[in-house]
Amino acid sequence: MGGDRGLGLTLHMHENGWLSVTVEDPDRPTTFLGIRPEENWVHKHQEDLQRVRQTWPSEVIETAPGAYQWCPHRKR
Repeated sequence: MGGDRGLGLTLHMHENGWLSVTVEDPDRPTTFLGIRPEENWVHKHQEDLQRVRQTWPSEVIETAPGAYQWCPHRKR
């Protein structure tokens, strides 16, 4: 959002099952959060992503392996 000046959200899954969430805003302090999600949360989100990609195939682009971006103005 907002190019280089917008919010940034980073998720990092640790081997012990914990998830580190980092929210970065260039105009505010960075926020860190550690959570322990449900065991099957990754599978649930992968299923949701597949449904989104099937519904809007041209708007969801893969920017890197396993990284996706929403591009609503992309032509079909």
